[in-house]
Amino acid sequence: MLNIILVLIVCIAIILSIIIGVYSLFRSRSSKRHYFLLMQTMIIVYLIGYLMELTSTNAEEAYASVKVLYVGSYLVTIFALFFIADYCNVRIQPFFIKIPMVLFALVAILTMWTTKFHHLVYQDYTFETVYHNHLTFTPGPLYSVFHAYPTICMIVAMILLIYQLKKWANKYRKQLIIFILCVAIPFIAESIYYVTIITGFNIYQIYFTPHSLAIMSLCLYLGVIRHNIFEVISIGTVSAMDHIREGFILVDMDNNYLFSNPAAVKMFPGITELKKGESIFSASGLPGELKGLEGDVVEFPIGGEDTRYYRASISPVVAQDREPLARIILIREITDNVNLMKELENAAYMDALTGLYNRKHFTKLALVDIERSLRTSQTMYTAMLDLDFFKNINDTYGHAAGDLVLKATAGIIRQTIRSYDLLGRYGGEEFVLMITDLDPAAACNLMERIRENMEHCITIYEDKEIQVTCSIGLAQFASDDTLESSVRKADEALYVAKKSGRNRVQVYGVPSSLFS
Repeated sequence: MLNIILVLIVCIAIILSIIIGVYSLFRSRSSKRHYFLLMQTMIIVYLIGYLMELTSTNAEEAYASVKVLYVGSYLVTIFALFFIADYCNVRIQPFFIKIPMVLFALVAILTMWTTKFHHLVYQDYTFETVYHNHLTFTPGPLYSVFHAYPTICMIVAMILLIYQLKKWANKYRKQLIIFILCVAIPFIAESIYYVTIITGFNIYQIYFTPHSLAIMSLCLYLGVIRHNIFEVISIGTVSAMDHIREGFILVDMDNNYLFSNPAAVKMFPGITELKKGESIFSASGLPGELKGLEGDVVEFPIGGEDTRYYRASISPVVAQDREPLARIILIREITDNVNLMKELENAAYMDALTGLYNRKHFTKLALVDIERSLRTSQTMYTAMLDLDFFKNINDTYGHAAGDLVLKATAGIIRQTIRSYDLLGRYGGEEFVLMITDLDPAAACNLMERIRENMEHCITIYEDKEIQVTCSIGLAQFASDDTLESSVRKADEALYVAKKSGRNRVQVYGVPSSLFS
């Protein structure tokens, strides 16, 4: 009767293990499932071996069953350790750790399969049918060594899981607890078995470990199928993420933090303070633009003087059945692109040599100023400035010297006028200004200061001192004027200044004798 009950329990455990394996094979989206499937396969092999022992009729059949059981028992603990390490994102070196561990297990299995010839694992064995069918044996010299190996693997796996408990937030700790239970149940069962055998308490000589796997399988069933213990990201992906320049942040559907790569941590150091399962928005220094990010792309700057620009996008992670699992926030630095766009924009409306507005953009801004000044009844002036004998500078010192003088001229005018006065390069050595909200005397004084500053300015080129003066034409904007007519008036005043001896300011409509 007891034998039948034990057979039923093992059959239930096998069925549950097969269901979990098939589900993980066809429904799981995680690459972490590979070691998990190997672990489940070895559990099934282990249980089948024990089932064969329970249904054996003689010692040789029971011994053959135990050989199958040993294949599962040695390999299941190794694959369980590999899976748990992968699940916890702990890298295990393949050539120096993984391969030697598997080889040791294979040596133990081979030694067990040939023990009847060398008696290193079993010195002898017999078949018992009292209470239930099982193989009894006298341990050989390597029995304890080989049996300690799976136990050590399970202890290491439990240490990894317990260590992760303090690193993951509460929401994801239940996954770790499920695994801890799955590892602890057979470990405890194995310990109880040896204690009861040594103390003689286990009069029925029941091997608890295979039956404990039924409880463990139930926990795995709940964890895999009901709580989706598999993660979205694998250790292979983690390794790849370490080497990309883009910031990669993985969050669940509630925006709780799951993973980030070094590039993301460099962009947002506050991420390092997060535990797995905590809201990503609780990280310090995270840009507010990310909080409203759903399916769109957002761009944002970070930093003060050395501002860097970034573009963030979010992509869903979905299962094969289109069920949403998580979200990927991908952040790319676009500082070079932004700077290039600024340069292109500047090229469209800035003079490349002097850094002033070019003629086209000056005209556009001047029209806006004119409209505003007419609406508010502000006094407005247009001024044209031309460098005196500029051609002689190019002919004498070269065009490089002429360019240097033009840059110096632009700087002097900018420093003299007010910040809101409009200034542009009209063409060649001519500059145009639009000045508002000054009375005639103040406007003339401003132009005179520009002229004087130019007169006292000395430009050094190849150890040579270059001094240049300028002539300025100033015209007050009349109510019936347009931009073109006001520029023409200023240009006519400039012509008068040139004809009157240069290095002077001439107001349109005022006799040149008044400025002598």
